[in-house]
Amino acid sequence: MVSLSTIVIVACVGLTANATKLPEIALIIDDIGYQYEIGRTAIELQQSFAYAILPFSPYGQGLARLAKSLNKEVMVHLPMEADDNNHLLGPSALRLNMSRREIEDTFHASVAAVPYAVGINNHMGSRLTRERVHMNWLMHVMRERGGLFFVDSRTTSASVASDLAHQTGIATATRDIFLDNLKTKTHIKEQLNRLVAAAKLNGRALGIAHPHVETLEVLRNWQPAKVGIRLVRISEYVKRGRNNDESMSNADALLASDTPKCGNQSNNANPAQDPDI
Repeated sequence: MVSLSTIVIVACVGLTANATKLPEIALIIDDIGYQYEIGRTAIELQQSFAYAILPFSPYGQGLARLAKSLNKEVMVHLPMEADDNNHLLGPSALRLNMSRREIEDTFHASVAAVPYAVGINNHMGSRLTRERVHMNWLMHVMRERGGLFFVDSRTTSASVASDLAHQTGIATATRDIFLDNLKTKTHIKEQLNRLVAAAKLNGRALGIAHPHVETLEVLRNWQPAKVGIRLVRISEYVKRGRNNDESMSNADALLASDTPKCGNQSNNANPAQDPDI
């Protein structure tokens, strides 16, 4: 019979081994599809970034095919109603006044419009991602379809989208840092440093950027390994996060018992969130 102390020792060894792994970052470049040249430039960057393509955009399908040919991952950048500037949503937006059937039909049409998509994230959405009913409808139709994960772009701190995705059984992750709310290379570099710091603090972090000239210039010269970071594909990031959630639940149950603790059990602080947009 294996004793509880043996289990704890093995767990400690496992936690120590995991601690030696490089912190991980995934990065999504949003708003692809309306400008061909800048979209192509973004997709041709050497790093394994993901590309969130706006459905029914004029160059979306062609750029999705280009990304696939370069072994880059594609996502559906699904427009959702915001508190302001809804004239920027474009076609196929999910809105507060839609019925469940309209949400479902719009979701299916949007996914069909973006070939090779492996996941979804919200474009805008500061209004709709606060609505539990509408987000439940979306997550249930995602579950019925299968094969897609959901990334909460977190355009409002009140978003319930990721929580409801998790409750519905959808693999999910949440954005930590926006890189380019200000389109200056100085600001983008500062935000990239924040993203790296968040990953080193928490073991992983997720960033979102946009295909601005300034952003692409910064990212073109970024070498994650030189700052002690491992850049991972978004599907790997989401999958690993799901596995980590399950592992942590088991570890928490073990450590809650009257057994020796492995090192410092204090919680890391969450990285600072960007302001609501």
